[in-house]
Amino acid sequence: MTKPRLLLLPAYSELEWVIRPQLEEWAEVAAFDAPGVGEETRPDEYSMSAVAERAAAEVERLGWQSCVVAGDEFTIAAAVKFASQNRDVVEGLALGHACLSFDPDGEPPAVNPEVRAAFAQVSTLDDRTFMRHLTQITQGFYGEELADLMLERIPTGVAQAYSRENLGDRGHWIEDGLRELGKPLLLAEHDPCLLFTTEGYKAAVTAFPDAMRVSCREKPTVSPAFAEAIREFCRAVVST
Repeated sequence: MTKPRLLLLPAYSELEWVIRPQLEEWAEVAAFDAPGVGEETRPDEYSMSAVAERAAAEVERLGWQSCVVAGDEFTIAAAVKFASQNRDVVEGLALGHACLSFDPDGEPPAVNPEVRAAFAQVSTLDDRTFMRHLTQITQGFYGEELADLMLERIPTGVAQAYSRENLGDRGHWIEDGLRELGKPLLLAEHDPCLLFTTEGYKAAVTAFPDAMRVSCREKPTVSPAFAEAIREFCRAVVST
């Protein structure tokens, strides 16, 4: 029996996917660094569009004809962009911190406006200070060891550039993009989360009532609960 294929999208680096070994126990998993990180070619702009393009290149390199795509937080945008441009490849989307936009002023707000504003300020700081605050905003789920590894791999200013671009995109197109795709969804909540709101998650669940759902105490990329939910999701949607 062929293993399910999982494509893990990065906000900055493949290192974020701490649950990758758990996923590799039962799936064929592909992950990569964001453009401009590690050995990756520097993009024209540090954006989720660049990540989506890199994802398409990875699928082509591997010769995959189908896969489930997983993204967390702002990489939801990359997941929707990739899926929209590669419909026939995508069997489903597993989305951590699921929401319909990134708008802090929406009804309901998808992200906490105060935390978002603070993170915008942090994105102007030096690498080590930025990574320390990233550890804080993830409530310690990006520990010091992972932060040090990411500092070694991510060139100066690149993570901040991605963050500024992400914060500049309010993602009003995400809900329409998901509806147009019509693909199976796994919607994951991180509860509690400092940045993404419970109301934003509830709005996503209401908008897509047929989606599978899971609530994680940890950030989804480090959450065993999210890993197990992805496994159940793949069992439901992947043709083997």
